[in-house]
Amino acid sequence: MEYSLGPLEAELVFTLEKDSRTVFTVDDARGLLDASDEVLWKLLHRLTLKGRIQRIKRGFYVLVPAKAGYLPKWREQVYAMIDDLLDDYYLGYWTAMNHWHMTEQLPLTAFIATTSRRRDFVYDDAVPINFITLKPRKFFGWTTEEAGSHRFRVSDPEKTVVDSMDLPQYSGGMAEAAKTLSHDLDWSKVIEYADRQGNRTVHKRLGYLIELQGTDVPSDALKQLRSRISSGYSWLDPTAPHKPLRHDSRWNLKINLPHEALEEHQT
Repeated sequence: MEYSLGPLEAELVFTLEKDSRTVFTVDDARGLLDASDEVLWKLLHRLTLKGRIQRIKRGFYVLVPAKAGYLPKWREQVYAMIDDLLDDYYLGYWTAMNHWHMTEQLPLTAFIATTSRRRDFVYDDAVPINFITLKPRKFFGWTTEEAGSHRFRVSDPEKTVVDSMDLPQYSGGMAEAAKTLSHDLDWSKVIEYADRQGNRTVHKRLGYLIELQGTDVPSDALKQLRSRISSGYSWLDPTAPHKPLRHDSRWNLKINLPHEALEEHQT
């Protein structure tokens, strides 16, 4: 469905497009329009509902091209640039979660998995590029997708789940990473990938979250996960304060997030 733009909405969108400004702030919009704060916030809300802009964090928005089906311009440019820059890479973690619609969030940072150490940088003074250096044994499970006329590598849905359980700090924390379990997944592949990842904490986090969220999995999946956990206790969320609310002896986890935080973040 297409929506027409009001005069002020059109003025903002067309000015941003003319200036090639893909990412903009509320202050930027305020500087471009002769409007009160109340009118401005209502305008931004309407443009969000119409799909012409997306909120990426508090006070920051990205302009969405009018042509349906296209990724925001900065993402297409970044994906093409990364594919030209690197041979061994895949888009992963929070970036992959967004690509597979596992989260409603649009992370501004692009998270790139690679086997070669690279220096992080900011693309076009707007998009932070965060490289995660993986050991070769963890570098697998990616597929090729398209953005506009460009092709790029991204972790497949099952590897996105396993990577997010392995290093949730690159996926918005465990409350955000837990959203991946609501996706339509090949659970035999998830378990195979978890085994290959070589981090038994992945099995613990998967099992705990599956039971907490009531995720529909094959009957033997939980049994397989439990058979692979290590004896020591691991943190459920390494990004949260290391103050356990309780210890879960079934999955050998130190629970440092309340149930409500994880339940509220289901999709």
